[in-house]
Amino acid sequence: MSIIDLSTVSELTTRQAATLLNVSVRTVQLWVESGVLQAWKTAGGHRRISVGSIQQLLDEKQDKQTPIRRPNTKGPVTVLIVDDDKDTLLLYKMLINNWFPSLQVETAEDGIDALVKIGTFKPTVLITDLQMPQLDGFAIIERLHNDSQYDYLTAIVVTGMGAAEVTASNLPNSVPVLHKPIPVEELKELVLQAVKD
Repeated sequence: MSIIDLSTVSELTTRQAATLLNVSVRTVQLWVESGVLQAWKTAGGHRRISVGSIQQLLDEKQDKQTPIRRPNTKGPVTVLIVDDDKDTLLLYKMLINNWFPSLQVETAEDGIDALVKIGTFKPTVLITDLQMPQLDGFAIIERLHNDSQYDYLTAIVVTGMGAAEVTASNLPNSVPVLHKPIPVEELKELVLQAVKD
């Protein structure tokens, strides 16, 4: 595809947006579904992506920030994302990589894998679903909450469970709970607060 002059067009196809942003078509679709990119559908059902939102994303990518590091630590801050849905993991990872390019992002598809990676990577932020097979998010947070060696870790829950179900659980009051579909701006603000504390 030839280089597109964004000043001469108001919308792009999904494929054009993917080429321009140097990501896959599926990534663009996920960004549209999560609200990162603004889009609408034609009468024929084809997505058209707003050039303004693409330009904003490109501007954010160019605005490279200095690496975020905690005092007295080496290397980048790590965010661990735990969810048993692979598409959701991919979406979270893309969002965080876009917001904070200097953060290291790791993923786990279940609670057992998550606990292993917490021990390995010592993440600063844990973003977890609650309903998962084997070891769920409630069990992960309970283990971390009851062990003082993990006091440095900030846990954030993103769940499809209803507010009443979560309130009735034994989840610590200090853990922020976001409800699906992902409230993108709230998640971004919580991650930012956690890595800058």
